[in-house]
Amino acid sequence: MELTYTDYLQRLSVQDVLRDAGYVRNRKDGLRYPSFVRLDENGQRIRGDKFIVTRGGAFCFHPPVQKNYNVISLIKEHPHLFPEYEVGMNLDRLVNKVCHRLLNTPYEERDVDIREAQRELRPFDLKDYRLHRIVSGDRDSAKPFYPFFKHRAIDLKTQFAFRDSFVLADHDLPGRKGLSMRRLSFPLTVPGGDGTVVGFEERGRPRRDDGTTYKGKAAGSNGSLGLWIASPAGTALGKADRVLLFESAYDAMAYYQLHRDGDRDLRKAVFVSTGGNPTRGQMQGLIQAAPKAVFHLGFDNDAAGRQFAENFMKVAKELKPHSEVALAFINTPGKIGLDHEKESALFKLPKQVLDQYKAVEDLTEDLREGYLCDEDRQDLCERIKEGWKAFDEMVDGLVIRVERMLPGEGYKDFNDELLGKAEETRKAVGCDLDGDGAVETEESNEEHHRFRR
Repeated sequence: MELTYTDYLQRLSVQDVLRDAGYVRNRKDGLRYPSFVRLDENGQRIRGDKFIVTRGGAFCFHPPVQKNYNVISLIKEHPHLFPEYEVGMNLDRLVNKVCHRLLNTPYEERDVDIREAQRELRPFDLKDYRLHRIVSGDRDSAKPFYPFFKHRAIDLKTQFAFRDSFVLADHDLPGRKGLSMRRLSFPLTVPGGDGTVVGFEERGRPRRDDGTTYKGKAAGSNGSLGLWIASPAGTALGKADRVLLFESAYDAMAYYQLHRDGDRDLRKAVFVSTGGNPTRGQMQGLIQAAPKAVFHLGFDNDAAGRQFAENFMKVAKELKPHSEVALAFINTPGKIGLDHEKESALFKLPKQVLDQYKAVEDLTEDLREGYLCDEDRQDLCERIKEGWKAFDEMVDGLVIRVERMLPGEGYKDFNDELLGKAEETRKAVGCDLDGDGAVETEESNEEHHRFRR
């Protein structure tokens, strides 16, 4: 049966799609604007993962982001929620497969899938925007950014750390003379490229009526390859030892704020945002541009985030087949903790790598004996150091080191965790700077008062 996108929109509602994606109706939120939430394995609601349905079931949005999805865009922008999805799959084909299944009609593979009518977009051009930046040492230059970061509990110290990696971008509205739109914008570049900005990951200010915000990418952005890439210390991606990957720049900055005091080397890391669902092109480009890095996956702690982590490992294994083994036992170069399960994973590596590992372990065991003179001990330490270096070089050619990072228990993502801890601080301090229920840390409060003067 030949169905079109118009048929899908007329015959399906977003509730149908949400239920199919595993969401359930939340009766506590009332009837006027039905909401759908996800439940964990214990039947408890997953915090921060809710869709609110509007316009009689034709649209929905995911607060606090004010971006409406219909049946088509809901599937396209959340492909991981549907069993038909495969990494790199054409999203129009996914829409056709999902909608045919929901309508209980047979789906026939076509050379060209039915597509949603789209208007032609001109490529992203940085010249179309007027840019405003935070200037080092100039607190006044940070004032216009305040409304975009305050509701996310991201303080001035973090803003200044990433000041070279975001802007306020003003864009004239077509056909509306004298009117422009301002967005907090995180420039996208192609990893391994020449640094040309190919788009923006965008965020809007909270709406006064309901607190929701806009989230998206600038028109014409290269969202299939472009990534937000930032480092407080200015570390180049190609020289990075650690690459931290997130679904949004807000999450990346929140993670930095949560851990900057306990991890002094975090400034040297490279922070990356996919600006939404990670694409195959983004992951391939990132891995190839940072060949010696350990990748720390900071995707959300939900079904989508788990799927993104699995997709990353699939791409990693395509590039270097032993990468799946690396996930089981390698955390940092030269530091491998073995138990029975991990030891069995180690023995799956090629023989020359295993021989090198055993040789260094034997030297390390000699060092532990403690009967050596100082001169021999120093010589043995140097041999062990060189042995681990040789081992690391072998591993670099075979694996991509990957770690999974998760926010604190009960939080969906790292910005959610930061907001939760800010709320705990507010309750402990018992004060409210602006009368809106938002208070940051004592250090942030001091910065806030200076900022307001």
